[in-house]
Amino acid sequence: MDDIDRLLDALTAYEGDGVFNQYRDEVPSLDRPGGAEIRRRNLRRYLETFADARYILIGEAAGYAGCRFSGIPFTCEAQLVGPEPLPWAVGRGLARSSADGDLWVEMSARIVWGALGERTDCVLWNAFPWHPFGDKPLSNRPPGRQLDDGLPVLERFLGLFPAARPYAVGRVAQRALARLGVDAPYIRHPSHGGKRLFIAGVTNLPPIRSTIVEV
Repeated sequence: MDDIDRLLDALTAYEGDGVFNQYRDEVPSLDRPGGAEIRRRNLRRYLETFADARYILIGEAAGYAGCRFSGIPFTCEAQLVGPEPLPWAVGRGLARSSADGDLWVEMSARIVWGALGERTDCVLWNAFPWHPFGDKPLSNRPPGRQLDDGLPVLERFLGLFPAARPYAVGRVAQRALARLGVDAPYIRHPSHGGKRLFIAGVTNLPPIRSTIVEV
């Protein structure tokens, strides 16, 4: 069992009130059969592709239009398998997990990848890696006190990239990292009017030469 397997096992094991575990659970009306397995496979291939990352951008939690269906933080299905996929996603064997219909599109994901462009030195994660929902399954809410539930997985994730520098995308992520003893610089979260400051924060990260890992 490799380190990614251990991370996936930790992700899959979690249960929490008002939380959808996209790496284990499926909703027949929303997900394809085997949707959870698709999301785990997408995540594995993403992590393998960005194995040489030198920056870790940690967000808050999985959103319903992004990671909940793609399995990849700050990334939506349309960016994986849509008409104009992200350059790194081409030929990786990625797939949609949602039921038939339009691919999911997330605004924050568009902002993030619009800022990153073709950089391969930044890997993305969430302090709370599952999807906390509000009054309906396709809604978002802050993880609140459940944030601490994600800390063991966050610590395991950081261990995959021992040479990388963590940055907190938002104050929630910064608090989570602080609880692990990590003093992470702050970058404004792209949601709720944060687009300009997020782009500025990412632009200020000095590029580091990185080679996409062939998988």
